[in-house]
Amino acid sequence: MGSVHARGLAANPDAELRWAVDLDLPRAEALTGEIGGRATASMEEALADPDVDAVLIALPTSLHRMATEAAARAGKHVFCEKPIARTAGDGEAMVRACAGAGVTLMIGHVVRFFPEYMRIKEIIDAGTLGRIATVRGSRLCSPVQERSPWFADVEKNGGVVLDLMIHELDTFCWLFGDVERLFAHGLSFDPIHTKRDYAVASLRFRNGVIAHLESSWAHTTFRTSVEIAGQYGLLRQSSDDATTLTLERTVALDDALTRPARVLARPHSVSSHEREVVHFVQCLKTGAPVGVSGEDGVRAIRLGNAVLDSMRTRRPVFFNEDGSVREP
Repeated sequence: MGSVHARGLAANPDAELRWAVDLDLPRAEALTGEIGGRATASMEEALADPDVDAVLIALPTSLHRMATEAAARAGKHVFCEKPIARTAGDGEAMVRACAGAGVTLMIGHVVRFFPEYMRIKEIIDAGTLGRIATVRGSRLCSPVQERSPWFADVEKNGGVVLDLMIHELDTFCWLFGDVERLFAHGLSFDPIHTKRDYAVASLRFRNGVIAHLESSWAHTTFRTSVEIAGQYGLLRQSSDDATTLTLERTVALDDALTRPARVLARPHSVSSHEREVVHFVQCLKTGAPVGVSGEDGVRAIRLGNAVLDSMRTRRPVFFNEDGSVREP
């Protein structure tokens, strides 16, 4: 992800890539030799540069707090890859550090910047589907821990839940608000998780929406899908389809039966990872609030850890209105 974001920044006319920081210095040098900037193995060297306005953190999850606090102390704005941190407490500390230093913090929940999901939010907010009843979300890919073993360390980095399911946890809160209850099953605490990991969770939102989430490191290819059933129709997204978003209206707003209609949305040519960083840079230039705040990141990681807790205890998790966990 660091290389992906670095290339996006190098192509952004409103930004200049000054440094690429990597403990594997030859890898950083190869990258900067291709796209520009300077390479270093020292985060402190890059943060000491007075011409650096912001940093983009693409480290393992367990290192996010350390890097964000260092950047805040140096007076640099921060874009941090998701999840914000391993725990809600670490995420809250990151929010406090950036607020205290007067710098901006944005979390890289990139799904909000996918054209299909942006269109889904527009459709839901416009009331086109009426009241939402049920949602299904799926995010599947091959076992990443086979090429990057640190992913298999659930205690440090959260496994498949905090890497994949965190996307749906954030996106569905963006679409439907706060969660009231969740219950989950999975393999993250089974010895097999070092080779294959899988999780499924059921969420009840405070507005009555019921969501079913599936995340997997046991499939052969990466693919995503979402299905949203509402009062007036069904909205489907699938990365396997050439047309990746369809809306089927079966009932008109006045409840008169109509012929099903389809509204199609096709992906945009600009990558969503590039789009989110362009948004971050524009917010820094204009002073506008970022689309995914540190508080959003904390909410998502609190839910992600609740999923892990439910998997571990085999019990549901309930939430107070302020998002904290409560006893059933």
